Amino acid sequence: MLRGELGGGSRLDIDEIAAAHGVSRTPVRDALKQLESEGLVQVFPYRGVEVTTLTQADLEELFSIRIALEQLCIARAIEHLKPQHLEAMRRTLRRMDRLKKRDESWTNLNLEFHNAIYDAAGWPRLAEMLRAQRVNIERYVRARADDLGTQRQQSQHWTLLEAMEKGDRATALATIHSHYMDTVTAMSLPSGGAG
Repeated sequence: MLRGELGGGSRLDIDEIAAAHGVSRTPVRDALKQLESEGLVQVFPYRGVEVTTLTQADLEELFSIRIALEQLCIARAIEHLKPQHLEAMRRTLRRMDRLKKRDESWTNLNLEFHNAIYDAAGWPRLAEMLRAQRVNIERYVRARADDLGTQRQQSQHWTLLEAMEKGDRATALATIHSHYMDTVTAMSLPSGGAG
């Protein structure tokens, strides 16, 4: 689901999932409850389970929340940055620069870069909230990865790192806002939602 293999509205069969993984229905039901709490599936009494369909309004809400949390995290990280944080972020960005396209490797390094910022902020609850937000939208980002490309996002990553290193809070906050709003624009959905 997080890889975007199942589109919104796809039905999930508990028995099929249990058989495919060699487990009883109980752990599958528990896993689906967790996915429901994360907004990834909807459970309909007497009808079954479906992958959640994301609307444009959902997309804008999720990214607005994410931007606010990321800006809080970045502001705090700027105050607590250590040389090892900056070097870890720089090393990750250099590895991303060597990749030619947005694939699984690029996506994992992107996650590593943002996680380094979360770690620098030093607030584990905030980091967990940000990671939960990422889970809620990651499958949609992956499904539209070709539309997003990497060049502009990577340029924004470097701008963000440089601003954080200089302690330039205004530029850092504006950069992360642009970074995610560009993603929203690239992912703009038709009125029917994501498929």
